[in-house]
Amino acid sequence: MAFRMIGRNVVLPVVGFTAGFATFAKPWHSVDEDGNIQTLKKPLDSQRVDVLGNLAELPLYKKLASDPNVKQTNQSEKIPLQHQHYHVGQGLLYGPAHLEIDPLVFQDESKKELIAFYHLGNNLGNEKSKVHKGILALLLDEALCYCGFPSLPHKRGVTAKLDIDFHKDVPKDSTVVLRARVVENKGRKCVIKGTLESVPKSSWFSIVRSEPTIFADATCILVEPKWFKYAS
Repeated sequence: MAFRMIGRNVVLPVVGFTAGFATFAKPWHSVDEDGNIQTLKKPLDSQRVDVLGNLAELPLYKKLASDPNVKQTNQSEKIPLQHQHYHVGQGLLYGPAHLEIDPLVFQDESKKELIAFYHLGNNLGNEKSKVHKGILALLLDEALCYCGFPSLPHKRGVTAKLDIDFHKDVPKDSTVVLRARVVENKGRKCVIKGTLESVPKSSWFSIVRSEPTIFADATCILVEPKWFKYAS
């Protein structure tokens, strides 16, 4: 009986963790011939070029792109190539009528802030032509984690808790802006707050800028498990 309990409570978990870690760690660190981590960078011809063109004309976009303290990337550049088919946003949900652009991510690590642009296609809506709230929850979870990662000791973590308040529905075929910032950081834990908003609009003929619609706001508690230091 004692040996059976040891096997069930000690040996099997250790073997399972070792096998899982070995499977996970190898592809996560795959590199190309130049030693760069391979990612699933999306080609431009697979995206809504019209949406990208409209975003490039936004005052907010221009401000972020010209700020030397802000790093600009696409979300796909954060996902190793071998994990393409296991990543929901950049795998299952990416493509025509779904997530139609490779999300544009602007991150200021010194301010612990992040702003990302998404376009939500027609097939992500329900029978009322509103984007499914599960999709919005996914975007908020991912982006808030990306915002918090640099604040953790080994730059990676897992969501311990995610609270979301939905205020208004998002129409399908919409471009949205996600803003996030770290509000608390201590050791292996950080707290990130974020909002999902409509694209800010402004007119050259008016000094008053219309306020964006707040679709949802969220708070994420991000933690780094102790064993993550061995996976780094």
